[in-house]
Amino acid sequence: MLNDLFLKARSTIGSDQTRIMTYIKWIIVAGVLFLSLVISILPNPMMILYVLMGFIGITAALIFLKSPQLGLAALVFGSMFIPTPLNIGPEGALNTAILMVALLIVLWLLDMLARRRQIYLVYSRTVPPLLVLIAIVLVAMINGQLNYYSLANLASLFAQVSGAGVFVLSVGAYLLAANQIQDLTWLKRITWLFILLASFYIFARLNHRTEILIRPLYQYGSDASLFWLWLVTLGTSQALFNHKLAVRWRVILGILLAATFYVAMGQAYEWKSGWLPAVASVGVMIFVGYPRLRVPLIILGAGLAGPKLLEVGDFFIGGEDYSIQTRFEAWRLVFEIVKANPIIGLGMSNYYWYTPLFPIMGYAVTYNSHNNFIDILAQTGIVGLLCFLWFVWEVGWLSWKLKDHVPSGFPRAYVIGVLGGLVGTMVAAMLGDWVLPFVYNVGLVGFRSSMFGWLFLGGIVVIEKLYRPDGKSQASPDYSR
Repeated sequence: MLNDLFLKARSTIGSDQTRIMTYIKWIIVAGVLFLSLVISILPNPMMILYVLMGFIGITAALIFLKSPQLGLAALVFGSMFIPTPLNIGPEGALNTAILMVALLIVLWLLDMLARRRQIYLVYSRTVPPLLVLIAIVLVAMINGQLNYYSLANLASLFAQVSGAGVFVLSVGAYLLAANQIQDLTWLKRITWLFILLASFYIFARLNHRTEILIRPLYQYGSDASLFWLWLVTLGTSQALFNHKLAVRWRVILGILLAATFYVAMGQAYEWKSGWLPAVASVGVMIFVGYPRLRVPLIILGAGLAGPKLLEVGDFFIGGEDYSIQTRFEAWRLVFEIVKANPIIGLGMSNYYWYTPLFPIMGYAVTYNSHNNFIDILAQTGIVGLLCFLWFVWEVGWLSWKLKDHVPSGFPRAYVIGVLGGLVGTMVAAMLGDWVLPFVYNVGLVGFRSSMFGWLFLGGIVVIEKLYRPDGKSQASPDYSR
């Protein structure tokens, strides 16, 4: 599996492999000469660092332009390991994941406009709701310049643009995966790369010494809720349903999953967002993947949990009574705030500054909903929330149809994983703003983790292109040329 991931990577770059390597060699030679000249002229180390970063960025852009799939693989690595360059934006808000997704989107658009001379999006019923959602977000940006409560302030322009950017870049990550991964090979490689890199993090946390050494390598925000969810989802789906995967690798995945749940539920039990979405995902995958076990499992679960319902409930929400109480109160109050404009919302990030006018538990303070669905409602209104739910429905329905049409092995395991991951993602969205990070809570740093969900959900369109339920595979443009 690792040989397939690393040793064959060069063979899939396409017919332009030789030209790519030639470009890289010339860029390196020219870059070394240029940097030697710059270092001798510029005495300021920061100026040298800026030039070096620019050189690295241009080199990466040229490589990703020729091999966009490699760019997506680099995105997975960069989101976990590459620190925010030079604290760009307030408090380093524009982190590596945001910058890389933005770069890949720009390169994709330039390639379509300059070379193909047309904007091309793969056909999928999951795409229109996202395009409509982005249009609504742009309307919300304009709407956000109106102050619906004169006694409160509006969010800063940076916060409003950042809030809109989270939506745009999240959709962008989905579309990049859906359009630029052209075959099953690259989808496999990106999936296994994520599992491999994430596994180092999990095993490092099993021992205090290794945790001290390895955990700091993973950037803050990269190990948020969706990191755990998609590690468990992709690992479980491949271990249980990829019958073409060698037994030894399935055993290793089983060990990884056991270690993951030990860390998540043993070391960090109180952080429910770390393991509840993953538990939901595993439950859905077993329900979908083993239809003959559905009724027995339901009966067994009811028989075991029924007599001890209170204990089971306490296990899942134990220690969170005050948090649950305040969250319900926050949801109720945000609903009251949104009544000022329920159709298109209050604009990006604005509702946070209206909350002091609606005291929570007797305190006139700023607060957020800790719920992605309510965040979407508050910012983009009922229209925006319906578009998001429309997208969720289309992804779920597509995955449900594909599960009976794709061949066994990686494709079927991936489709079942998307079904489980989608449900787990919705659970994570209920527990906090883990799916579309809210500027004033998880913050832009959360995009390092939330991006994984959008990227791997986009993989379902890759499966759709190759194994359409109607039996007709969709011809896709060759972006490697």
